[in-house]
Amino acid sequence: MASAQACIQARPLRWGWLVVAIATTTALLGVLLSVRTLMPTSQHHGSGSFAIGDDVPTSFGIVAVEFVRSVDGVTHRALAGATHGVSGLVGDGKQQIQVAVALTNRGKQPMTYSVRQFQLRATVKGKTSLLPATAGDLPDGRILPDAGIEGHLDFTLPAADATMSLVFHDAGRSAPVVIGLGRITATVPGSVHTHG
Repeated sequence: MASAQACIQARPLRWGWLVVAIATTTALLGVLLSVRTLMPTSQHHGSGSFAIGDDVPTSFGIVAVEFVRSVDGVTHRALAGATHGVSGLVGDGKQQIQVAVALTNRGKQPMTYSVRQFQLRATVKGKTSLLPATAGDLPDGRILPDAGIEGHLDFTLPAADATMSLVFHDAGRSAPVVIGLGRITATVPGSVHTHG
């Protein structure tokens, strides 16, 4: 009789430990998923998971690409050969792409940035290059807390079909932010179509 009673008392005790073990495991999985979700976005940059219109988290706040378009730059013909030192010059066999960007400082300190932190990653005919901005109206500067700035950067690349990404080197992160800009199709000089 005593052994039967001990057996009956042991079963609820085992079930209690099983419930505690399941609850603990579930809680740990929840914590792991939360941490993974809140990890710095540099973990996602290599996958090109960001696109035009996304508010991309950075160490200071947000960077975003608002739009991409082709720009009819100044040609050699329009300048009658006087091309030395001309901003926005698009040489023969080249095209110019304009990328509108926005930076927002959500930190508590002013944030300094430079146009040199931006590059265009372009893959043309199987060859990938990182290109600096050749023109634009986004100056090097400083953004106060809870403020932002918008502007555009122009990039010159071969006049051919290309797959593009904007690369932003965030000083507060080891890996750069990569925002996919889609594919462009160059049909005739000055006419570029983008595809998401």
